[in-house]
Amino acid sequence: MELTKYIFIFLSLFASNTLADPIIEERNFVVEAKLSILPKIPVMSIDTVLTIDDHNYEYNFSIRTNNIVDFINKVNGDGSIVGVINEFYKPIHYKYRYTRKDKEKFVEIKYNDSIISELNLIPEPDKNKLTKIEDNMLINTIDPSSFFLNILSYEYVNECENKFKIFDGKRRYDVLFTKADKIISNNLIYCKANQIKLGGYKIDDNEDVFASSDYIKVIYKNNDEKEFYGYEANNGAITIFINESK
Repeated sequence: MELTKYIFIFLSLFASNTLADPIIEERNFVVEAKLSILPKIPVMSIDTVLTIDDHNYEYNFSIRTNNIVDFINKVNGDGSIVGVINEFYKPIHYKYRYTRKDKEKFVEIKYNDSIISELNLIPEPDKNKLTKIEDNMLINTIDPSSFFLNILSYEYVNECENKFKIFDGKRRYDVLFTKADKIISNNLIYCKANQIKLGGYKIDDNEDVFASSDYIKVIYKNNDEKEFYGYEANNGAITIFINESK
């Protein structure tokens, strides 16, 4: 009887020491906009919670517009991603409910390995007004929030040489990082990328500033951890900056 008791206690202690608790990481970001020669203006906040349990993760995020300016559409929304960590953060189920231009919208994408198994959009876009997306263009895609989560890690940008295939439910584009454009200066690493529009864009090309970028820069600290330092994207006269709030 006593031997059984000691075995039970040993197994309980072994289990408690080998089963790691989930890792929970809260991070907050501020989005600033700059028009031409005018100074930066804080326009949005992004609050995130990442929970990692072994190779599985859940990412919850909240986006709020803090200052209303003429050249940025007001957006307020909440979303979540459930996925697996397999070389990078790979989504399985993405949901995003938001309000833009006083219109409520909803995007849900479910993934089955490399393909999209289910897509729900409210409202449904008029595909006759958009450039075409072929079925094979949706293979191995991720959602925009998963892209943001991945670029927080220098490892997942593959030292400034990687391609992310992104589909937001309507638009399909690539973000292509090239090592040739990598710059190291003032203890910072600048990874530059181009956004390549492939399909789902308005035929008249009148898009929201966040829908397209002339260039993208992701900046990391040049230290052992290669920590995320900032994000910059330009569209014409407007430049968007994302920095972490401390």
